[in-house]
Amino acid sequence: MVALQIISKVARSGCHFVLEMMGYVVRLVLLGSQDYISPQTEKLLGDLPVDPETAAKQFQLDGKSMIYAACPNPSCHKTYKPIYEDGCPIAEYPRHCTHKRFANGPSCGTGLTRPRIIDDVEIHTPIKPFVCFDFKDWLAGLVSRPGYEDLMDSAWKKASVDPANGISDITEADFLRKFLGPDGEKLFKDGGSEGRYAFSLCVDFFNPLSNKQAGKKVSIGIISLACLNLPPDERYKPENMFLVGIIPGPKEPPLNLLNHYLTPIVDVLLELWSPGVRFSRTYNHPTGRTLRCALIAVICDLPAARKVGGFASFHHRHFCSVCHCTKFKEGYGSTDYECWQRRTNSECRKFSEAFAQAPDAASQNAVFEASGIRYSELSRLPYFDLSRCIVVDAMHNLFLGLIKEHFHNIIGIGRAKTAEGAVVFVEFPDPPSDFTDAEQKSLATLRKMLQQPLNDAIEASPEAVKKKLMRFHHRPLAFACEMLEVDDDKVFMDDQARALHSKATCSEDLLCWVSYPFLFRLSILILGQHSVLIRSSFVMWVLIRRRGLDKC
Repeated sequence: MVALQIISKVARSGCHFVLEMMGYVVRLVLLGSQDYISPQTEKLLGDLPVDPETAAKQFQLDGKSMIYAACPNPSCHKTYKPIYEDGCPIAEYPRHCTHKRFANGPSCGTGLTRPRIIDDVEIHTPIKPFVCFDFKDWLAGLVSRPGYEDLMDSAWKKASVDPANGISDITEADFLRKFLGPDGEKLFKDGGSEGRYAFSLCVDFFNPLSNKQAGKKVSIGIISLACLNLPPDERYKPENMFLVGIIPGPKEPPLNLLNHYLTPIVDVLLELWSPGVRFSRTYNHPTGRTLRCALIAVICDLPAARKVGGFASFHHRHFCSVCHCTKFKEGYGSTDYECWQRRTNSECRKFSEAFAQAPDAASQNAVFEASGIRYSELSRLPYFDLSRCIVVDAMHNLFLGLIKEHFHNIIGIGRAKTAEGAVVFVEFPDPPSDFTDAEQKSLATLRKMLQQPLNDAIEASPEAVKKKLMRFHHRPLAFACEMLEVDDDKVFMDDQARALHSKATCSEDLLCWVSYPFLFRLSILILGQHSVLIRSSFVMWVLIRRRGLDKC
């Protein structure tokens, strides 16, 4: 099953077919020329697995997992750990969410479970399950493989290199070489009897129904960890990465509600930091070994990185997570990096804690507007530097060709001039079923307008363009804002297809969305001694959503 699923990439249905056919062939061989099969042979055949799940369970290939109950309220997302009482194998969950957004505020109260009948027994299962895997169990399996401990420990045995002459891997960077442990000594070094390992975190969302323009808009997420001690050619192989959990859909957790899904892994990372975890045996240490681990980098695309770190969207006045540049002072086009004032970890933690301790929504908004920072669950890790450890995602910029996409298709470098007409491809899925004929017609007209070249009109009179947008029906405006994701920090329609923001707000956000495609910022940050991973890095702030343009 491992060879079929991981190496040959065969789907579960294909594996099921192969197992059934193998069982049929074995039955024919054992039957031979006989007219019957003995009870012992029949039992042997009955023990053969007929599906991938059974095979993985018998060979103990699946890691330990736990199903949390996530609050279905889109404004809550609080997660609850299962409870097992008196040795009962059936998990128990609270029936209703008791989470309070503010200490003196009301409880959420949303139902967490629904009744199910299994073998004539009624049990309550989560309405919105969150599957979370056991990191310590996975780590135990990793250090039990032949040769892996040697690979991971050898990362700290490399000869000292001068970062000024270039580095070949993250383990050679000053940040890791000078990283201090809970005892104040260098953590990442040859620990002898202890294993010292560094990890990176990735959070990414995707549409399981594929990304068709006219398809359903559904989003689920994954949280994963990669061991940075492994060589780069081994680090990101599926069998060497840890899947923390699967964030349930149908929509991404808004704003800082992603923190609830990070809580389980942060709890384990705190234990692995201090006092560390003692494993009864590893491949190189049959009598046992203590392992210490630290999360030293968050590597995500820009929207996910902002949510994980608690930073504001690039639409916000404080659009930068590295420095104090603002939209209205320095602006998006500022390249005078020597004058930029960097954020510090202490100030990020101060604002994060102030946001968490705010007594009401108004106080939270005041903290956020002043700093561009919300609470992040990663601030619970005492060693994690919020200002330095959220790094550039090279995969999206380089490996997926986004630099070429932005320069060629968005900026227009090297692209032939287009005739007047639609210059931006905009497509909406089917609107809610209760849209009236007038609202559907209004949405179609709005789509045509958004596809037109509006730069000259906006430059001449943005108020006139906004006034034109205000003439459209309210719900089509909100629907367009929601589908185009014009602002990460806002939800424009609820589950009943009701607009949550005024026509003026929707019009302003659409106007801002139309204005952004041809703005970009290239920044070269010379980070010197404050470098997280390398002495210098090339950073591209993408200020727009990726949108397909009509091919010319």
